[in-house]
Amino acid sequence: MRAVHLAVFLSLAVLGGCGYVGPVVPPSPGIPSQVNDLAAVERGDKIEITFHTPARTTDNFAIKRFDEIDLRVGPALVPFDFETWADTAKLYPLNPPPPNDPLDPQPIAMKESVSVEGLLGKHVAVAVRTSAKRGDHYSSWSNRVVLDVIPPLSAPAGLGPKAIAEGVSLDWQSVDSAKSYRILRQGPSDKNLAEIGNSGQPRFVDTTAQFDLQYLYEVVAVNGVAESLPSEVAKITPLDTFPPSVPTGVTALAGPESVEISWQRSPEADLAGYYVYRSVNDGAFERQGEMLNLPAYSDRKVEHGKSYRYAISSVDKKNNPSDKSAATAPLIF
Repeated sequence: MRAVHLAVFLSLAVLGGCGYVGPVVPPSPGIPSQVNDLAAVERGDKIEITFHTPARTTDNFAIKRFDEIDLRVGPALVPFDFETWADTAKLYPLNPPPPNDPLDPQPIAMKESVSVEGLLGKHVAVAVRTSAKRGDHYSSWSNRVVLDVIPPLSAPAGLGPKAIAEGVSLDWQSVDSAKSYRILRQGPSDKNLAEIGNSGQPRFVDTTAQFDLQYLYEVVAVNGVAESLPSEVAKITPLDTFPPSVPTGVTALAGPESVEISWQRSPEADLAGYYVYRSVNDGAFERQGEMLNLPAYSDRKVEHGKSYRYAISSVDKKNNPSDKSAATAPLIF
């Protein structure tokens, strides 16, 4: 009897020392969260597919490693049903990424290229799911990407950049079936080529390019979600050999001892100044004095009884002179 009492006492002591015992937590099913950033684009003769693996399961446990990446491409059925689609879609199994940090799991970028062979002319759907446990522990299917697979677009050829007053002009050969073109550029401070614009024609003007800096250009042909491979890279360092606009509004008025000439200010940001040219008695125009900063000039070297005409030329900071303006009407001083 004493032994029974002792056993009861020890049991109570053990239970009291352990404190509150919580409910039993079942093991995680280990089902990864859904991939929600799947993207696919036809580029050349491949469909390039990108996405990120999930970092956690549906019940918020860290995923250390994946057992399977199930990527499929198949006809986009109407109405669409994932189960029926998966039975007919072609499987493109991917090698799982390296193990993740269980204390700080991060999404891992994945990329796969699928040949368009056998898919040309078809309306297809692309989707992916993942598994972190062996057996039927797949995630839900990802967001679905649907695209029409067309014959590959040729890469644009003959890309030729040329310096113009407005910046850099680009021309290239037209690509059959292309609906538009993407223009990419890499400047002196850029690490990679980046899109700067698009065009519906095989030409583009880069008005943001600056003179005396080197640029690399590429062009990609586009038709819907299909793209060509990029053109060959074209390099240019545009030089400013372009004069400012010709001055306008030139007038000449006779004063008591001088002729006062004025004109409209030139709009160019790189303007350096103006030169004044004079013709006496319908002779040749000769430059008068040094460059002027302001659009006005006082000609004090005039003589009574002679006829004078004036014309103005603007000059930029690269010393490119414009043509002479229209000459003023003969003025007899």
